[in-house]
Amino acid sequence: MEGILEVQDVSKRFNNGRGIHNVGFGLSKGDVFGLFGPNGAGKTTLLKIITGLTRPDRGTVRLFGQPAPQRFEQVMARVGCVIESADVYDYLSAYENLKLASRFYPDLPRSRIDQVLEEVGLTPYKREKAGGFSLGMKQRLALAAALLPNPQLMILDEPTNGLDIEGMVDIRQTISRLAGEQGIAFLISSHMIGDMEKLVNRFGILRQGALIRQDRLQGLLSDGLTLEQYYLEQIQTIKEANAYV
Repeated sequence: MEGILEVQDVSKRFNNGRGIHNVGFGLSKGDVFGLFGPNGAGKTTLLKIITGLTRPDRGTVRLFGQPAPQRFEQVMARVGCVIESADVYDYLSAYENLKLASRFYPDLPRSRIDQVLEEVGLTPYKREKAGGFSLGMKQRLALAAALLPNPQLMILDEPTNGLDIEGMVDIRQTISRLAGEQGIAFLISSHMIGDMEKLVNRFGILRQGALIRQDRLQGLLSDGLTLEQYYLEQIQTIKEANAYV
C-alpha cells in the first residue's frame, strides 16, 4: 500500500500542561482513519502539527514519503484540510466562494470548480449565496474547497459536528465515495463515535494527549463489539490501571 502519512513519536506540550505525547500512526491510500477522543484530548493539536500550523517539540511527520518541514509547499499541495470550522463567505455564492479559493492554485483549470461542486452535491445550489445554506451545506462547501487541488490526503476536524441526521449522512456518503472511487486517504477527528463507525476502516483513541489504542474496525466488529463499546472498555481499563499506580 502507498504510504500517504506517517507520524512518528510526535509530542507537543503547552504552558498549561496539555498537549500530545509520543503519538504515532500511518495512513495508506484509501484509508479512512478516525481519530477519537473527548474534547481537549489533543485531536486538533495533532492535526495542526500535521498541517504545519503548529510545530512539535519532537517527533517527525512524513507526507508521501517526504519529511513535511523540508518540502512543505510541495507536500501540502497534495493535502486538503478543514480544521475547527467550515469558513465560507456568506455574501458570496457557492461558486464564487470556490472561485476565490481557487486563486491559491494558479494552475487549476476553472472547470475544477464545477467538478468539486458535483462531487459534494452542491451543483443545484452553485449560484445561491452561502448565507442561506444550512450548516451541512456549508460543511460540504468547505469540503469542496479542500478538494480543489485534487488532494491525495484530506484532514477533517469534526466534519459532522452540529449537523442534523441528513447532513451527517450526506457528509459520510461523500467521504466514503471519494475514498473508494478516488483512493483519497482521510484523517478525521471526532468525538461522535457512533456516527463515524459507519465510515472509518481504521481508528485510534486519543486520551489526555496519548494515542492509547489503534486498530482496524473490521476485526473489532467481528468480535461482536461496537466501536462505542470498545472505546468505553479501553477507557475503563486505563482508569483502573491508573488507580493502582
